[in-house]
Amino acid sequence: MGLVVINTGYLKTKSGIMKIIEIVCVVCAFGLLRGSSRVCGHTTDSHYLGVGVLVAALMVTPLLLISYMMGKMQIQNTFLEIALNALFSLFLLAVGADALRAVGTAYTNHYNRKCFAMGIFSIAACITYLLDTVFCVMVYRGNN
Repeated sequence: MGLVVINTGYLKTKSGIMKIIEIVCVVCAFGLLRGSSRVCGHTTDSHYLGVGVLVAALMVTPLLLISYMMGKMQIQNTFLEIALNALFSLFLLAVGADALRAVGTAYTNHYNRKCFAMGIFSIAACITYLLDTVFCVMVYRGNN
């Protein structure tokens, strides 16, 4: 059996830095969403969309980061990461916009602050995923 080698140099690349920022933004947004009950969204459906998108991003992004750190760079030769980043960017934009739209309609000022912060973190994650999509397209074109 071979030793598992961790490539920490990947964390210094543009894509590695983007993945860390994405994870931090999504964790913050998810924590704020869970702490705000169901007021960061006008309907139960929008709340479920927010939870679903944030949980999916919390599962997929760390798995990609771990895979790259273990040297599985073949993923960059496929369209998978480009599609995932683009979809997460689109869905996080919707979640963030819905949370920001809920500001002012929440029951207390305490929930308004949480909704605003969650919306900002979601929009920040959206922008980061969008930048990561651009970097992934450049790497994909360079490899193929």
